[in-house]
Amino acid sequence: MKKGIAAFVLIALSALAADLTGNWSGSFTVEGGDHDVPQRFTLRRQGKSLSGSGGPDAGEQYPIENGSVEGDQATFQLTTGEWKFTYHLRQLSADRLAGDLKLESVNDSRTAKVSLTRVQGD
Repeated sequence: MKKGIAAFVLIALSALAADLTGNWSGSFTVEGGDHDVPQRFTLRRQGKSLSGSGGPDAGEQYPIENGSVEGDQATFQLTTGEWKFTYHLRQLSADRLAGDLKLESVNDSRTAKVSLTRVQGD
């Protein structure tokens, strides 16, 4: 009985982790910051690869670089001018991603917390 429950949980978790493809919206807050910065992503998962685009809104998008998925973890980067954004996200549910962001430029480095939800109907 315990093996059956464990197998069911593993199957359910792998199905949950597989469902990243779609549109996501949310924000990040830089540590010590006083406001949220909007985020909008279009993600496409193929096996362990993650591609798509992201930015502050649907009109300003940058291509995802080095995207990968392992279990419920997704990592990828975006480069916007002088800044490189490195995301480390975890899928908390079918419609929610959260995690950490590292922002780096030539003269600066910051960290932030990210929270995204799936956009329905897009």
